[in-house]
This record gives sequence, C-alpha cells and structure tokens, in this order.
Amino acid sequence: MDMLINGTASHAADDTWIDVTNPATGENIDRVPNGSQDEVNAAVEAADAAFAGWSDKTMRERGMLLYHAAGLIRRDYKDLGRLLTAEQGKPLREATDEVRGCANILEYYASIAGQPAGESVSLGKAGDCMVNRVPLGVCGAIIPWNMPVIIMGWKVGPALLAGNTLVLKPASATPLTTLKIAGLMQEAGLPAGVLNVVTGSGESAGAALVRHKKIKKLSFTGNCATGKKIREMAGSPSFLAHARTGGIGSR
Repeated sequence: MDMLINGTASHAADDTWIDVTNPATGENIDRVPNGSQDEVNAAVEAADAAFAGWSDKTMRERGMLLYHAAGLIRRDYKDLGRLLTAEQGKPLREATDEVRGCANILEYYASIAGQPAGESVSLGKAGDCMVNRVPLGVCGAIIPWNMPVIIMGWKVGPALLAGNTLVLKPASATPLTTLKIAGLMQEAGLPAGVLNVVTGSGESAGAALVRHKKIKKLSFTGNCATGKKIREMAGSPSFLAHARTGGIGSR
C-alpha cells in the first residue's frame, strides 16, 4: 500500500519498503514505502500549499467534511476492523470498536464546528479584549502501534477542524488502516494536501518530520524515551547528530 502525499499514492524515492506482518501468524500481509527526508519534504510542501485554501473555509465547512468522512468510516467499519486486527493483532471486537470510536471522534469535532472562534474577555477598567483563534499552519502527528485508528481521530479531528493542514506518520508496524481512513477522507472531499500520510521508520520519516522547519506544531503519542528525544530534537539543532546514531524510535 502506498503512502498519501498531496492526494496521490506515492512510493519512496529510493523504492525501499517495510513489510507489514500479522503478529498472530507471522505472515506478511502488505508492505508500505520506507519514507525519509524526501517524502516528508514533499508532504510538508503539499500541506503548506493547501493551507491557504483550507484555512479560508469556514469552520462549518470543515466540520461537515469531517462528518461525511465519519459516515464513510461507519460504512466500511467491518472491513477496517478486520484490517486493523490483521496488522495490529487485537481481537476483532476491539478493532471494530476502535474504528467506530474514530468515527465518533470526527463526529464530535463536526458537532462543535458552530461554536465561535473567539471570545471577549473583560479587563475591567482597562477595557475589553477580543481573543481570535486562528490556525497555526502545517502540523505534524506521530501515532503509535497500539491504538492507531482512534489516536488518528484524536489528532486529525481537532487539527483539521481548526483549519490546520497535517502530515501524519503512523507506526511502521500498523500503517494500513490509517492509510485506508486517509483515503476515505479524500473520498469525503478533503482537498489534496490537507492530510498527508508518510510511512516509514521513526529513524527516517519520524526524525525528518520532527526537525522540519515548516512544522508549526507536533503531536506525538508514544513511549516516554522517544518523547524526550523528540522534545530535544525539536528544540535543539545540536541534537541532530545524536538522532542519526541513536535514532528516534516510533515503532
């Protein structure tokens, strides 16, 4: 299965791949590109180009698209649940519940799209202050292997509703259901480049995403050791030398 960059199925520039294995049987069920700096650059540039058009939409328009995507996930929840079980190993009932949970999350964010994007704050004798909430720009998200679908919903829903564009890197062990759901969001009408999915290891795709200068905010869910490396890498260019040797270990 290919990664998704600018609305198009994409390979890695060096044509390298990562096998996706069923943990119950040891069988290789698919493979995904082993993305690296080139693919992350392309995804971030696509997200950056899509930002103006996406952020210009009203929050209600963005919310309606999330709602339509949730409907497509519900339509295909049985197939998505079987795919999640095959790549991740959890029981089918839990997998289908997780898929429907992702739909619930997107529907929740769609439901709050009518709320005002700002507020007035009284400063007493100093007057009043108007707070306006505006999107940040291109955001990055790194999700783990244990609950990849529901965590995808937690990251994609609020980021897109707020008007940001997103580059998402799934865990290399469990990228397939994430890619399928990203495809359903395209089917729902999401413009090309708004949501990009780059597959690959933490050491290549993950590190490139963390250190990219156009990423305005990064959301990571995973182990504490990797979180500390990401914090250091995002805040200190000197950490890059360590990253090349020690790695950034999103599974």
